[in-house]
Amino acid sequence: MIEHLTETEKLQFIRKAKLLEKKAMELIESEDYERAGLLFGWAGYAYVQLQDWENAGYSYGQSGEAYKKAGNWSKAGFSYDLSGKVYEKAERWLGAGLNYSQSGYAYEQSKEYEKAGESYRRAGESYRETGKWQEVALSYQQSGEACQTAKAWRSAGLSYALSGDAYRKALMWIEAEENYCRAKMAYKEAGAYEDAGNMYYSEMLMKRMKMKKYSLKRFSSFIFDLICGYGEKPKNIIICCLVLIMSFSLIYMYPDSLVYNGDSELSDNLWTRFYHSIYFSVITFVTLGQSSFEPSIYMRPFVMIEALLGIFMTVLFVLVLGRKMIRH
Repeated sequence: MIEHLTETEKLQFIRKAKLLEKKAMELIESEDYERAGLLFGWAGYAYVQLQDWENAGYSYGQSGEAYKKAGNWSKAGFSYDLSGKVYEKAERWLGAGLNYSQSGYAYEQSKEYEKAGESYRRAGESYRETGKWQEVALSYQQSGEACQTAKAWRSAGLSYALSGDAYRKALMWIEAEENYCRAKMAYKEAGAYEDAGNMYYSEMLMKRMKMKKYSLKRFSSFIFDLICGYGEKPKNIIICCLVLIMSFSLIYMYPDSLVYNGDSELSDNLWTRFYHSIYFSVITFVTLGQSSFEPSIYMRPFVMIEALLGIFMTVLFVLVLGRKMIRH
């Protein structure tokens, strides 16, 4: 727009904007806040035509303040939202975040909760550019609360999840856990069970981070995560099963570990011995118990351990997979 304006037209826009601001200030002094808000909005629009983003942001912000004093919360929210947008163009992220937050608050007062949620989310995105993770997290949390009030469950879940991520970056594990839990509940209400499961996993990670370092409880939580992702990752169980089978097969490759029809000398060929040990390990792990091979005396403890692990992993896989299928 500004490229098509002559110098005379630019000066006219500047004078118009200044005049509107002056008139708006006079109206504020006379407590005519509704008209003052309108004039500040026009001044902001004039600055937008000049691409003077900072002055435009200021004027729209003043418009929001005037409408707020007039009790017109909906227009106040709209004006603050415009202020946030032009501050974004000026890359004044702190100003953008502040005005988006004000917009969210104003929309909440007018009971336009979905708009409030969107404004708070934009505030979080603006604060993210400043690296102020606590402000980011709080803005996203407010967005989630507004969307939850509007029963926009999927949007609420997304906002709470983003809040949890921001608290996580700020190393605030308790707050992160709480917001992941809220995200989980919101996604459940929306019927988005896969997303709810992901939030449950993040929630459990935050619980682990709160535990005392190097404690047995924290180590147990880590093992549970490694094996099945806190019940959310059945593929982890399959990988663990394959690792266990391969590990025990390497143990069974030790000379004289397996006896075939009473003959302990199976073969001197390495690949043949590896094939036999894999076969025996699989049979033992799935507890079929039907094999021409028998373990030697010193290998029997390993066989018992593998059989017990096989039973445990099979039961765990059925439970985790069944849980996910029922949920869907």
